[in-house]
Amino acid sequence: MWWKVLLLIVGAPVVIYVALASIYGRAGLLERAFGPMDRAPVDFSTLELKASPNQYLVCPRELCVAQPHAPSPVFDASLEELRAAWFRVIERQARVTLLSSDSNEDQYEYEALTPVIHFPDTVTLRLLPANDGRSTIAIYSRSHYGHGDLGVNRRRIQGWLDELAQELATGR
Repeated sequence: MWWKVLLLIVGAPVVIYVALASIYGRAGLLERAFGPMDRAPVDFSTLELKASPNQYLVCPRELCVAQPHAPSPVFDASLEELRAAWFRVIERQARVTLLSSDSNEDQYEYEALTPVIHFPDTVTLRLLPANDGRSTIAIYSRSHYGHGDLGVNRRRIQGWLDELAQELATGR
């Protein structure tokens, strides 16, 4: 009998969400519930982190005024090699769409949908040259809805950086 109560508690919100999403569309439903998303372009040199923990920043100290959550890795690869490897990595990601790019700045904006509910997060990435022909990266992932993110943004970015390092190491 307890499982019926649990099923009702868990199942009712899911059924309501699916019904409303079919009426308004997923994006329309989220906007009605939480308001419009702020998708203003990110300038890493002036970026200020929000007070909420639903974001993750990896950035070279000389570029960002905000205290990054983790330092940017420096890759033993040219900027061109890093760019090619990045595009191979991002191409393999599920639920990720390119929103815009600025080739002058080597900066890219992506929408990444969370697993299960598919909340939209925005990820901004900038590829940068480093000393001695090497390269580095600035990347900022943030959720638009909710206060916390259960570590989704951190896991996403760390996973992508691990894949990028592996891609550069194997030269696929």
